[in-house]
Amino acid sequence: MRAMYLTNYFLVGASLSSFLGWVASLHPIAFRAIAFLAATAFILWGLCWLLDFSVSLWLKISVHSLQALLLAILGMVITGVGVFLCN
Repeated sequence: MRAMYLTNYFLVGASLSSFLGWVASLHPIAFRAIAFLAATAFILWGLCWLLDFSVSLWLKISVHSLQALLLAILGMVITGVGVFLCN
């Protein structure tokens, strides 16, 4: 059941990051805004990896579930960057 939820979150996130990559390719101001958003998200993502035990206690999930979610987020971002580079 958890894998199904993770798959659904991945598909929604990949669609969202693809849409943001497409919007970023349309206009330079949108590119700057989405680049700032991506940089902020990347910093938070890195902090979650470094502080995984603290974050997992705060979210009340296991460390393995948090790491699986972080890997799914990385896949989402890679998908969005691929769409941006292909446009």
